[in-house]
Amino acid sequence: MTSLTIFAVLLTLLSPQVKATKWRVFRVMPPAASTPLEGVSAGASDLWVVRAGATALHWDGRVWGEDGEPYLIVGRGREMWRFADGSAGVVAGRWTGQGWTDQPLGALDAHVTEAVVAGPADVWASGLQWTDAGMRDVSWRWNGRVWRKVTTPRPVTAYAATGPSDVWAVSSIDRVTHFQHWDGSKWTATVAPGGPIEINDIVALSPAEAYAVGSVTKAEGVVLRWNGSSWSRMGRRVASGAYTHAAADGAGGVWMAERDYLVHLRNGRWMRQLSPVPQAELKGIAHVAGTGRMWAIAEGAAGQYVLSYPRTGG
Repeated sequence: MTSLTIFAVLLTLLSPQVKATKWRVFRVMPPAASTPLEGVSAGASDLWVVRAGATALHWDGRVWGEDGEPYLIVGRGREMWRFADGSAGVVAGRWTGQGWTDQPLGALDAHVTEAVVAGPADVWASGLQWTDAGMRDVSWRWNGRVWRKVTTPRPVTAYAATGPSDVWAVSSIDRVTHFQHWDGSKWTATVAPGGPIEINDIVALSPAEAYAVGSVTKAEGVVLRWNGSSWSRMGRRVASGAYTHAAADGAGGVWMAERDYLVHLRNGRWMRQLSPVPQAELKGIAHVAGTGRMWAIAEGAAGQYVLSYPRTGG
């Protein structure tokens, strides 16, 4: 092997570490144990941080503000939806670019726990509703005009979608996990491979590629990959604990949150970065559609944090 060849091999092996872009702290907030961070969602030019029992924080690309009290915000690009409690039950709001237009579900004594935007006229939401017979799992679907109650094969604990004919609904309860796929006309259900696991999040990149992340135990994470026909467990190249959140990276890969580590997977290559606030637990991760920009939130005894990748000033 020539010196030039050896140099080229070394450069290939070392360059991912040398050039790796680090996550940065974008905003620091004081600790707030009574209003913990619940989630983070990114639109085309906006960012929302949802807090339990408090107003949501909104970054419009220039300044921070407050934006109502939703308990869930989902979407991508310009198609963003929020869910909040109202006098007539659950109120869904659609982002106009300037504010929210309410589209009530008409569901009293209900709470939406998971939702996904499959398209401008296709949104799925699932949660719980109190009835005379007790608490029941329930789902709704937006058809572009109204919300209607619909039936899913099992209770939904996580959603992902690339379009109206490619929607994933995960049911993962007590380490028994089922995947349900909507092809535009019907649901098809499959059992997760590899024995008892807990799936916490799912990311769909295309009809032929999706990732589900979670844990085998609290100390052992698991990543499943969909190849267009079946799910399989991926061999992990980095030691890790349970994965709690995941999001696409905009370039065919996935970012995953693992307590105080951010783990990246693309083209079979793994990278694990310690969070810039290692004393804080990661509570959510989001991707800005059409870009490589990512956001994350973390919380610890010393404060609440918004993280950005690549580095973003603000």
